[in-house]
Amino acid sequence: MNLNNKWLWMLGVVGLMGCGVSSQSDAVTVAARNSCEAYEDCEQIGSGKKYANADDCMTREKAFWNNLWSVEACDEHINSKNFDSCQDAIKVLSCGSIVDQALLVAEKCPRNKVCSGNP
Repeated sequence: MNLNNKWLWMLGVVGLMGCGVSSQSDAVTVAARNSCEAYEDCEQIGSGKKYANADDCMTREKAFWNNLWSVEACDEHINSKNFDSCQDAIKVLSCGSIVDQALLVAEKCPRNKVCSGNP
């Protein structure tokens, strides 16, 4: 990903975060963008890598987060404090650490924490 694309992603994430993420679709998009940025930093995007390109990463990461945080459970129920903690954890994941990935899903970003807000 070139520097211009990273800036666009960052602006998009900041824009969504600045407004307070309440919809499930916004939460999924922010989490996917942060995940893909982490994969880019770990050199996991490109030919022969985990993701073929940035679009492949976004598509697959959106599917992952959408499955974890269903519309039924999460739309208008995003707990902003827990969501922000989840995003902070995504940003500091160790490259290739299966333990970090498991802890992320089980402790930092589970549905019962991220989707525990009041509508």
